[in-house]
Amino acid sequence: MLRRAGTPCVVENHVEGRDYEFIHDPDLERVRGNGAYSEWHEPPRIRTRLPDGTELRVSWYHPVFFFGGNTTCCPSDPGTFALLREEAARLRELWGASGHLLMHNEIRCLGWDASCAAQGKTAGGVLAAHLRRCRSLLAGTQVYAWSDMFDPFHNAHAGYYLVRGDLARSWEGLDRDAIILNWNSEYRAQSLRFFSRRGQRQIIAGYYDGDPVGVLDALAAARGVPGVIGVMYTTWQGRYDDLERFAQLVRGAGRD
Repeated sequence: MLRRAGTPCVVENHVEGRDYEFIHDPDLERVRGNGAYSEWHEPPRIRTRLPDGTELRVSWYHPVFFFGGNTTCCPSDPGTFALLREEAARLRELWGASGHLLMHNEIRCLGWDASCAAQGKTAGGVLAAHLRRCRSLLAGTQVYAWSDMFDPFHNAHAGYYLVRGDLARSWEGLDRDAIILNWNSEYRAQSLRFFSRRGQRQIIAGYYDGDPVGVLDALAAARGVPGVIGVMYTTWQGRYDDLERFAQLVRGAGRD
């Protein structure tokens, strides 16, 4: 059970602190060593002075877990932006990098809590507004962004996982100078042309721990598309044994 301003816990027709004690979930608040929430634990108890047999109607929010403990933050909650502001300041102080990659990809759940509802926007509008705020933290540097959550041929549409509403027009939060890391393999040609028409530069994100020869299909789809400026060897498993072969294929395709 989550407890914050945007995710209240309410016991209908009763007052917290008078009819029952403050409800919280200490097991949810404890995190494992990898920072992921514990999915399975005893539910929090409701301690009350109400007579035995009283029926309680309780409304609350809970996080949704994906892929073994991953969950999403709320892009509209003030606490989220406070954390991002602190993180961005630390990054800029430590490294002084000329560019930063935003990690807005595969957002499986969005738009359900009161913080998002108060925006009065679609899911796409909420994400676009959040992206603009993130961009303000990185002013003066080159911003890179994964393509999927801003791609109508990938995840930026209605009916995506547990996102409430339509993610269309999320791409309006992207500045024209943001460089897109495009990893749409199913509708690659349409996706590349979509971002190109918006005047954005793109880098093809290829490989993904499979056969490196797959990058040739991506390069073929990109041929003739303005603004494709590079190719990136992309591994989630830390596998670099195919890097040389990948580079050979990319160089060979460039000579064709």
